[in-house]
Amino acid sequence: MRGRYPWSTYIVLGLIALGILASIFRNPGAYIIPILVFGIIFWLYKFPPNRWRRGGRPASSRFAKAKRRNASFRVINGSKDSSDEPPKYH
Repeated sequence: MRGRYPWSTYIVLGLIALGILASIFRNPGAYIIPILVFGIIFWLYKFPPNRWRRGGRPASSRFAKAKRRNASFRVINGSKDSSDEPPKYH
């Protein structure tokens, strides 16, 4: 089975990964803050703050959903001709 990408793509991606790893080992302090910020954003995305509250106060009765009855639909007769012919002004 043939691969998805040409071999040159894999070489370029490998060199990019090597460059990122080398820069992390040379100066790890430059990457701590962005990794922490990304981690906090990801954590807040997975566990939003509204999930932290348990219980809390109950919803007021003013906003409680009441049962609705189904609407009865009526057909309103229009003034258009009943035939499927094009309009007379064409």
